This record gives sequence, structure tokens and C-alpha cells, in this order.
Amino acid sequence: MLRIHLSKQFYIRSLLFLCGAALSFFGLFFINSSFQIQKVLVIGPKADEKKAIESFLINKNILFLKDKGIESHIVGRFPMLNVNQIERQYPHTLILYLTAEKPFASLLTDVGYISVSQKGIVLKKERNGTPPSPSISFYQPIRHTGYQVGQLISYAQLQKTFVLLKVLMDEGYQVETVAIDSVDMIACKTRGFTVAFSQKRDTELQKYELRQLVKQLKIGTLRVKRLDLRFDKPVVELQTP
Repeated sequence: MLRIHLSKQFYIRSLLFLCGAALSFFGLFFINSSFQIQKVLVIGPKADEKKAIESFLINKNILFLKDKGIESHIVGRFPMLNVNQIERQYPHTLILYLTAEKPFASLLTDVGYISVSQKGIVLKKERNGTPPSPSISFYQPIRHTGYQVGQLISYAQLQKTFVLLKVLMDEGYQVETVAIDSVDMIACKTRGFTVAFSQKRDTELQKYELRQLVKQLKIGTLRVKRLDLRFDKPVVELQTP
């Protein structure tokens, strides 16, 4: 009797397991087939870029596909594109709003200059002509042939420079030149004054200090020659009358 009872228990458990597995399989099959991406609208890039992006996304599951995964694939394949917005229209449509990287600064090289985006993506290479402002000189020689269009320039010093440079631009100052003279100093020359940043000090702290000083400059009548944010307390040098 005990053996028969145990056999029934084993049979029931096996049957429940098989039923559960079958339900899970058909449930996943239903979800996958019901939420497959059938239409992809890519707004912004060139025709060949659109086609490649659409081919990657079509028939993917719209529920399981993460925004970060989409952005990572697009930027990895096309570094000169920005993913501004991803819109889902369930159950089958995905809409992507993309823009191309814009020139942010000119990086001087041994024989010309490289136009880069704010992320440090190489957009254009020129051997002749005057580099558009702001032009950045680096203490280590940058080889013109060392980078190709679409490639990321990943120097930590340059990436920090881009961040600090953006703050000045956002405050309304036109930066003409940037000199990264050493492993520490970043000197930005605007049409009104010069700002010296530090590579070693915290970036967010320097951004905060700059914004506070600029706020005081805009409401006051002081004529500033130089701001130095390399030290614990910012140094303000005034223009002589």
C-alpha cells in the first residue's frame, strides 16, 4: 500500500511539473509572439544608418528590450549619433529620435586640427585653415594620423576639460582658446577673462565655484582679469584701471 501511495504522489508531482512547464512555455511563446517589434521608426540619421538600426531591432521583444541596450548598440555601431528619446507604442512599434554629434571644440594636432564633439568623438580632420573656437592645445603632442573620424578620444584630461568648458559656455562666455599646459592646469581664455582649472581637484566642486563667481560677476561692476580655481579658495585677479 505504501509503495502504491508513493507512486501516486510521484505521478501527481510529475504531472503538475509537466503542466507547469507547458504553461510556462506557452505563456512565454504568447508574450514573445504578441509583443514582437514589427515597425521601427528612426527619426534623424542617414538612410544607411536607419536601415542598420531597423534591422537590429525588428522582431525583438518590445517588453524585454531595455533602453540602455538599444542606446549602447546604436552608439557602439554609430559613435557620431546621439539617442535623444526612445518611444514605445505597444504592442509592436518602436520610435527612436536620434541626432548627429555637433562640433564642440578643435583639438590642435601636429599638422592641423581635429574637430571633436562634446563626448570627444572625432567629427572632422583638417590639415589646413584656422581651427574654429575654442581651440585646445594639449601638452602631449596629438598625432593627426592617430585618430579617425568616428573614433573616441578618451584622454581623461580632455574629457574633464570638455566638462568644464561646457560650464563656461552655458554661462554665456565665448571661449577662444584652451591650454592644457600640464597634468594639472587647464587655462581657458574667454573674450573677457581667463579661467584656470585644476585637473586634480574635484570637477563638481570647480563647477560650483565657477557658477558662484560668475553669478557675482554678472550682478556686480568688477572687471575681472583672471579666475584661478586650482586652490582650496578661488583666486580672483582684477583688471587694473
